[in-house]
Amino acid sequence: MLKKILIYCIAAVAAGYLIFALLFLTKSEEETVCKGLKIEIIDGSSGVMSAAVVEDILNQKGINPKGKLLNTVCLADIENCIGELSVVDECQSYKTHKNYVGINIHCKIPVMQVFDISGREFYIDKRGDIIDGAHNTLYLPVASGFITRDMAAEELLTIANFLQNNRFWNEQIEQVFFNSKKEIMFVPRIGNHTIEVGRADNLERKLGKLKKFYKKGLNTLGWNKYEKINIEFDKQVICTKRDKKQ
Repeated sequence: MLKKILIYCIAAVAAGYLIFALLFLTKSEEETVCKGLKIEIIDGSSGVMSAAVVEDILNQKGINPKGKLLNTVCLADIENCIGELSVVDECQSYKTHKNYVGINIHCKIPVMQVFDISGREFYIDKRGDIIDGAHNTLYLPVASGFITRDMAAEELLTIANFLQNNRFWNEQIEQVFFNSKKEIMFVPRIGNHTIEVGRADNLERKLGKLKKFYKKGLNTLGWNKYEKINIEFDKQVICTKRDKKQ
């Protein structure tokens, strides 16, 4: 009998504490002001997004929770506002026990800067998604010429991923240019010549033979001897000598 009474007492105390806690927490949030934001940029090493930019955007939209009652803060509004930015892959927000609003932002990782046929700028990430207007200066290979946004997930992505996965060529290739026939020309950082690639296929094979030519040819003949180097055709490296008057 004593054991049953003890169990009932413990249950009553637990129920009372639960009711008290719920009432206290509800009252606390109704009366508590948000102290500010705790923003974490995940995959933010590229510099495509910053905490300062996030806070500025929330200020512009009038939904920065700082100074507002916590129970009036709509986390869904914050997530929708930040999540719709093209640089953002995913956004989660939450209220902390210290009266802050936390925001975790997963950013897309840009791999190439692009200027399309109209001169408009955008970036592409490693999946070919378009990023409009990165908020900081990024140092990436630049593509320009007869480019449309539809090419982001095709030719541009093929080139960008190849460069990202090949340290030598990622450091060597500075610019990518497309002519009206979608034929590609690379502009290297070292050497006063252009590289005619043709289409964006078999890049590993094409640039592999060029690397051999660099080692066996240009290291001996000089890096400024040729104006153009064509690697489009199988098993051939076709060089156009520079005009001596230049």
